[in-house]
Amino acid sequence: MAIFTNDDKQSNGLGQKAGAATIIAQGTKIKGEIDTDCHLHIDGEFEGSIRSKNTVMIGKSGFVNGEIYANKLIVSGKLKGATESESVEIASLGRFEGVITSTELVIEKKGVFVGESKLKGQQATAQKNATSKSL
Repeated sequence: MAIFTNDDKQSNGLGQKAGAATIIAQGTKIKGEIDTDCHLHIDGEFEGSIRSKNTVMIGKSGFVNGEIYANKLIVSGKLKGATESESVEIASLGRFEGVITSTELVIEKKGVFVGESKLKGQQATAQKNATSKSL
């Protein structure tokens, strides 16, 4: 079951009060695209693309196979795919397999990251430098 709420009593997973949040509950499987301005908490399974201007949190029982574009990504469950986020945190026992593009990456003790990490903004600079050198 998925729960959609728009009250100020939802937590963003960091102990702070926040606005609206969308929760994909354990036992729920969704395929497709999500485009949201609110916080997203995933305890079920999601396959596809997620775009959020806020925090995306994958709970301990959550699994995502796809791409996540968010302001902040917290992985306590499993993510297989790619993310482009300002901040990425892999919590204890969280697992990320794929490509991370971010300005900040935190991996807690017992968190697992298998893949490639890129500094956000470096790609454009590297391409610009390569173009300048070839001229």
